[in-house]
Amino acid sequence: MELTRISTDRIGFRYGAMSSIAMIIYFLIINLLGLEHMEEVRFGSHIFIIIGTVLAIGYYKRSHDGHMQYLPGLGIGFLTGLSASFFYALFIMLYAYLFNPGYETTLRTQDYFGAELSPVMLFGGIALLGVAVGAMTGYIFMMLYDNSGGRD
Repeated sequence: MELTRISTDRIGFRYGAMSSIAMIIYFLIINLLGLEHMEEVRFGSHIFIIIGTVLAIGYYKRSHDGHMQYLPGLGIGFLTGLSASFFYALFIMLYAYLFNPGYETTLRTQDYFGAELSPVMLFGGIALLGVAVGAMTGYIFMMLYDNSGGRD
């Protein structure tokens, strides 16, 4: 039996943490450039969840001698998106409340339906988007990598 067990939880959390660090750095760069009020630019940070999910699935596949089952891959995508977006949303909320209260107002009023969002809803929305991106990336890449059906 192996002494170090490679689990989907550890991989998803590790790559999610790295993705959130990249997202935070990206956010700080767009703030330095004065682009933080553009939604399109802010959504660009989610590319790091996609990259993190792809790298996490690739790591899991390499660590299992090229064999990849469907459900662990979906779990890795979900956990990578969850952990990355949770830490990123936490950072955004702390940044908005502690360092730039005007940014919090920008986030609260940028809604497609005209309603102001509470801080909890903002946190949940940011986190939910990241989870969806990670889960969908895992789903898409597992169609490529899955070999549990007997084909190689």
